[in-house]
Amino acid sequence: MSGRGASGATVEPERVRRVPRPRLRNVLVQWATGTVAVLVTATILPGIRVDGWAAAIAVALVIGILNALFPPIVAAIPFPAMAVVGFVVILVVDALLILIAADVLGAGFEVDGFGDALLAAFMVTAVTIVLEVVLGTNDDDEISLTRISRIARRQGLIDETDVPGILFLEIDGLAHPVLQRAMRSGAAPELSAWLDEGTHRLMEWETDLSSQTGAAQAGILLGSNHDIPAFRWVDKRSGVIKAVSGPDAVAEVEHDRSSGVGLLRGGGASRGNIFSGEADEAILTVSRIGGDLRANPGYRAFFADGFNAARTLVLVGWEVLLEWSAAIRQWRRGVVPRGHRGGVYPFLRAGMCVVLRDLVVHSVLLDMMRGRPVVYATFASYDEVAHHSGLERADTLEALRKVDQKLGRIARARRFAPRPYHVVVLSD
Repeated sequence: MSGRGASGATVEPERVRRVPRPRLRNVLVQWATGTVAVLVTATILPGIRVDGWAAAIAVALVIGILNALFPPIVAAIPFPAMAVVGFVVILVVDALLILIAADVLGAGFEVDGFGDALLAAFMVTAVTIVLEVVLGTNDDDEISLTRISRIARRQGLIDETDVPGILFLEIDGLAHPVLQRAMRSGAAPELSAWLDEGTHRLMEWETDLSSQTGAAQAGILLGSNHDIPAFRWVDKRSGVIKAVSGPDAVAEVEHDRSSGVGLLRGGGASRGNIFSGEADEAILTVSRIGGDLRANPGYRAFFADGFNAARTLVLVGWEVLLEWSAAIRQWRRGVVPRGHRGGVYPFLRAGMCVVLRDLVVHSVLLDMMRGRPVVYATFASYDEVAHHSGLERADTLEALRKVDQKLGRIARARRFAPRPYHVVVLSD
């Protein structure tokens, strides 16, 4: 892993201090795409029947209303291991809502059974995603921020102040020269625009002896990476091999180096990191992975949006197909060197590039709408793809582009937060 990184400090945008209500145009576009998705689904799936455009319009409306009402109620239930159970529960709810819509609308909309309803939930979501990409509406900040703001109000505002908070957004394993070339080639347009606008500056830094994520994050989040000479090493006192990987080992490392001055102490949040930085709240954080096995409220907030579960799983399937096609293309063209890309890796890549990324983005946006003073979040998708595809292969830079897009979404949301935020983008 490279020991070079990039970071920046931001000039805050003018804040409006309230989340915008979705404009009527955006609501109508979403309704229209839902209508087309329903018609396409009925054409493809024999177990789904829709009686023309009028019925499809009504189906899209009813499903939209039901999805706004029921998933938040179900997601509020403190299920254990919500990170996994939530997908199953909300998908069942999505299928049941389609069956309810069929009962409400009568003969104009017919569904043969639960299995057909579940397939319909996936198909409607997949078609909607395609239409959103074609129409350029696939990252609607207004609609998504309205939903997130509603959840934030239910959870309670942490602070409303003019004292700036800080968002630390780490792109794992991204080297300074790679980022420079990516910005020139169009693979990181958001970050490039920040430099052009003068809100950020690009700086290069060097790690110490152990240039890997565990040591870097221990130093940044805990204030000490003492005695972490590598990713894996032999502890001289015990003769035991240690590694900054497994939850138990990472929790032990954090315990030994926590001194009450963690970066996220006093109201902060850890999202997708190795160490918690003594944060008040954490999800997808290795040192506190046991919290993910309990009823972690961070995941309940994600599943309160009824479209998130199906959307994420559809994108997971698409990412797996992208990896398979990229691996075959690399093999056929004789590209070397190339890493191992078979077995479970395509699904691991999908988990890192879709599930973890979207959970982290949603959590950061929610943290902002609640006014947390400091948030540290790691985006590991670029590094994961780079290990197997190469530092600057086409699919690696595509993973970076998607992260760059999410960084832009987070930056735009600052103007609606209850406090100003500085943004620091960094890499180990």
